[in-house]
Amino acid sequence: MDQGPDTSKTTQGDGRGAISESGNEAPKDAVVYYANARRQVLSSHCAMVGLLARKYLEVHYPRWPHWALGALHAGFLHDLGKLDPAFQAQLQKEEPPNTTAGPRIHELSWALTYLAFDPANVRKLLPSTLPWHVVQYAVFWRQTNTSNPWEQKRFATLEQICKRAGDWIQSFQPALVVLLADIRSKTNLPVFEVDPRARPVGNVETPIFRQGQKRALDEMVADPTKKPPQESMDTAIRTGLNFANRMVSAMSALELEEAVQAWCKAKYLPDLVIERERDDYTTVPLDATFTQPLST
Repeated sequence: MDQGPDTSKTTQGDGRGAISESGNEAPKDAVVYYANARRQVLSSHCAMVGLLARKYLEVHYPRWPHWALGALHAGFLHDLGKLDPAFQAQLQKEEPPNTTAGPRIHELSWALTYLAFDPANVRKLLPSTLPWHVVQYAVFWRQTNTSNPWEQKRFATLEQICKRAGDWIQSFQPALVVLLADIRSKTNLPVFEVDPRARPVGNVETPIFRQGQKRALDEMVADPTKKPPQESMDTAIRTGLNFANRMVSAMSALELEEAVQAWCKAKYLPDLVIERERDDYTTVPLDATFTQPLST
């Protein structure tokens, strides 16, 4: 895979600016994408969410290792939509993003996941027991209810998402290639190649939430001799992804980079710690809570 420009040396310190691993300031023209108001580097956030989601599935569902692989890749891809320049601009202003200006981050992440990867190439990395659409489903439905008051409208098709996302989505490949290369360098694990032919066209319907998934998982856990239905796989991966995302989002930027370095140097991951549910990308500074949309 052509990994694009080497951004693997750019990390985030205490929220005051980008620093290199050597402690020097990053080049002024280096593009650093952030995940939230804690100014976590986006590639580090996605990398650690994927690694911890995999660990969660390995701990709780060891009999189905392909579920853990699904959680790993869903974690890597779950926040692709945060590459949106409008979202990044709001972070630079230290303001909560006005998501009435476009689709939900979840939907943008799914749109890029759908558009960017050739399923034929994806299948080379996934076992036959893990369908690609399970990963896509987890990216889209990692939360069944929106907790952000700006996000009540749901877009039903890929065409609607791309239209509302603006011109930036027409040339998403370069930024995405760099992000994936950075995730790969930080995890030393394979990631999907971006399909250079991808174009945001088509009226593909967005995933529909399937009821009964929790029941399917409970029944499978109660009787391990049963072959797990796909609904149980969906639910388990979504659960692990949500758990890992909450845990990583609670870290400071420096704590996250230290965790990434611990993985790179010794394959060490922090213990799984339960964190309260929160909106991980409203990016409200100082953990304040906004209950009303921004005025327009």
